[in-house]
Amino acid sequence: MLAIAFWNVHKARGANMMQGVVSLAAAIAANQAWSGPDGEVLMCLSEPGTLDENVLRNQLNLIAPGHTWWCEKSFPERFITLGTIDRATLSFSGQKSGCLPATVSRVNGHNVISPYELWFVHLTSPINADDASGLQTAVARELREAVKEREILRSNSATIAIGDFNMSPYSRGMTDPTTLNAAACRTAAKGTRTVRSSQHNYFFNPMWEILGSRTADQQPGSFYRRYDNSAIFWHLYDQVLVRPELVDRVVPDSPWVMTTAGTCSLLTPRGAMDSRFSDHLPIAISLEI
Repeated sequence: MLAIAFWNVHKARGANMMQGVVSLAAAIAANQAWSGPDGEVLMCLSEPGTLDENVLRNQLNLIAPGHTWWCEKSFPERFITLGTIDRATLSFSGQKSGCLPATVSRVNGHNVISPYELWFVHLTSPINADDASGLQTAVARELREAVKEREILRSNSATIAIGDFNMSPYSRGMTDPTTLNAAACRTAAKGTRTVRSSQHNYFFNPMWEILGSRTADQQPGSFYRRYDNSAIFWHLYDQVLVRPELVDRVVPDSPWVMTTAGTCSLLTPRGAMDSRFSDHLPIAISLEI
């Protein structure tokens, strides 16, 4: 089992950001329901700012012993990736469309099994755009084409994309057949979609199941902001998409939005975002791979 996590740490502005990241990663590795008996974790931090990957690695190996943690910052310092899985099983190939793609090879001894394509995503924010929906659609279509190109190049369509898409699950950029074509239904997502004689491959978007009221074990969004033109306050901008080949490997009750990092709450007592950390909450998914 592997836990894949993503956190937009917003240039690590909070004074407690290092502690938060270390506590979060350690908690995921320690929870066998999330990361399996071997504590297998792969995590990406977006907008890491001045967060020092060497200090982070040393802190992880100190706080969460029993694993060999690695950390590295990508050029031009848009992402930090870290994990407990064998670093040699990951092949990064440079950023594309503002995202960080990699091929991850699950291995059995020296034999490669079940390779899959992984995209850590941070799409452009439409916040100051004249046409927000148009920008979201354009960047989603660009990501779709980059994913398709990589799947053809690698002869592998077992793809997972996780990160800050800067749009809601129901946005046109997520659901339109010419963009990411991300369906809420896992059964429908196992097929293909034909629109105007063109065939489109689906993604399955399990984040739809998170939308709704906050409960003791469910957080309805990963980002909080009151916009003047909307009654929606909690926004689910951080999402995970999986291709049909990986749908059945998604662990039940996964993915989830995390409101704590270990014993540390990422929310205020009133349930708002704690500004000592990021303005986003981390998300994670567990896969039986």
